[in-house]
Amino acid sequence: MIDSHFHIWRRADAKQSGILAAPYLQRDASWEDFRAASGDLALEGAVNIQVNDFCDGTVEARYIGVVAHGDPLLGAMIAWARIESAEARGELERLLGLAHVRGVRRTCQFEADPEFCASSDYVRGVRLLGELDLLCEICVRLEQVKALPRLARACPETLIVLQHLGKPDHSQPPPAYWLRAIEELAALPNVLAKVSVVVHSDRDAALTTDLVAPFVRHVAGCFGPVRVFFGSNWPVAGAVVSYQGWVEMLRELLGDDERFWAGNARRLYRLPPVTAVSRPIPLADL
Repeated sequence: MIDSHFHIWRRADAKQSGILAAPYLQRDASWEDFRAASGDLALEGAVNIQVNDFCDGTVEARYIGVVAHGDPLLGAMIAWARIESAEARGELERLLGLAHVRGVRRTCQFEADPEFCASSDYVRGVRLLGELDLLCEICVRLEQVKALPRLARACPETLIVLQHLGKPDHSQPPPAYWLRAIEELAALPNVLAKVSVVVHSDRDAALTTDLVAPFVRHVAGCFGPVRVFFGSNWPVAGAVVSYQGWVEMLRELLGDDERFWAGNARRLYRLPPVTAVSRPIPLADL
């Protein structure tokens, strides 16, 4: 199994807004904690996703690189960059100098504009990611998902990864516009979908298989077996489901296809084979 979406941070260095400001996340989240949470599951790789926005993305990326040096399971990361800015190329070239960086997540969910990801500056930045062979990972609010097909069509040379199923509300049936957006995205060959846990706040109801089934099955059915893959969203997901609980739900809904659990992510993130298992570096030693 390859986990394509997890986070680690040192609390003192992490932002204090959004979901990270929730009481249950007011702590360090270390690589050792992540390994403990995954328990005896057969992890053979993991992809870290940035948490700090509107900052120098190389700082967090370098920290992840130090942690990855101590354990080959941490094979890649998705970093932060302000891709819509005039200085985007310089930011991205600095990230390209870091061995574990495979792409960028410039989070859209905090933008008031529901069509921010289809704006001309953002489109220009996403095209630049493709030019530099970097993935574009997308995290949007639910109402913003309607603009994503326009972005993907405008950037055919960039691989775009939809995170968290487009952040639907599992407490309600899938809205028609979300269903259509997923179908439109799946029709575009440059878009892939990460099946990772959706969390809106620490007040969300606990997830159950019945709640997530219509969303997971629609995404998996539309994108097919070679363009979907597993992500945990640990430790944010802990508000609604345990690591093992999420794995069990997805096994019940999607089965044991190796492509979903490992193969697709291995190819997408160009993960090296794990040839040794070393003891993770304690956070205090970094």
